[in-house]
Amino acid sequence: MPAWLLAFRASWTFLTRIPVGGFPYPQKTWEWISIWFPIVGAILGGLQAGLWLGLDGHSDLTRAILVVAFSVLITGGFHEDGLSDSVDALGGAYDRDNVLRILKDSRIGAFGALALILALMLKVSLLVDLGALAPVGLVLGQSLSRALPVMQLGVQPYARRDDPTSKSRDVARSGRPQAVIAGFWTLALCALGWRLGVSVEGLVGCLGGMLVVGLVFGLYVQRRVGGLTGDFMGALQQLSEIAILFALVSL
Repeated sequence: MPAWLLAFRASWTFLTRIPVGGFPYPQKTWEWISIWFPIVGAILGGLQAGLWLGLDGHSDLTRAILVVAFSVLITGGFHEDGLSDSVDALGGAYDRDNVLRILKDSRIGAFGALALILALMLKVSLLVDLGALAPVGLVLGQSLSRALPVMQLGVQPYARRDDPTSKSRDVARSGRPQAVIAGFWTLALCALGWRLGVSVEGLVGCLGGMLVVGLVFGLYVQRRVGGLTGDFMGALQQLSEIAILFALVSL
């Protein structure tokens, strides 16, 4: 099986706690798993949307809390952990070496805890605001937000490429080809969103939110540590997911 196709199965191993097996994967496989991140996100968003619809009769607040909790459970809080670690490191250190040191620390500090709480609260609140459009918002939010880190790796260096202890080092070998594929998935998912009733303005808002998050956060971490890390990519996913939901609510 070609490495890029086998990478679809491996992408579930990397992004979720779903036991898909397949070990050991050839080394080349890990370089291509990022092309499937938006599709994995779309499927996860679809599962969340199904749960939302299945909870019909309950309040939107109850539905929102449960679908967010389901996402954390099925992914193991993978990206949420990246967000909290990133905020701890960027908020608690002034130089590159200490930022990278704190990123390695598995403990969560005050900055990370606050960021995590606020992010989860925002997602719940925005899903309640979306109401009937929440299922579509879940699919777009989960999928498009996972495309952004892949596209970011196409234009921004990975700060820990030579670190043998980096868990995302092999994934970070993806570059412009993977970024282009993620871009095509983004366009396809926007077309799906349009067919599901999202306005053109709403979709432009989603893409604009992704662009703002990518530019602002990308430039900031480039200045602080010279590129991306696995934790920073998790933070990108979380921040862009919130931006996408915010755009859908606003437009």
